[in-house]
Amino acid sequence: MGIQDKIEATWDINDPIFTPRERAALEMATMFTEDYRAFNDENVARWKKQFTDEEFVELGAFMAHAHGFGQLVEMLGLGDAEQVCEFEI
Repeated sequence: MGIQDKIEATWDINDPIFTPRERAALEMATMFTEDYRAFNDENVARWKKQFTDEEFVELGAFMAHAHGFGQLVEMLGLGDAEQVCEFEI
């Protein structure tokens, strides 16, 4: 069981391949990208059982950075055969 197995399993965060800590990070990332406004006290309390305050903030900051960068890549049409705009960088 290697990293490639875990990457392929990310489609199902309940896959037993993941540790509770990894599952918490995947759940948080999924909710962050799909509907960050759905975060509630119960979610945060559950996730913070897996991470220190510092790790929780770092994980959230990384998610924000990665999500924003992904949106920029999509907006510029990079990595996709069909560009959103006529300009290419």
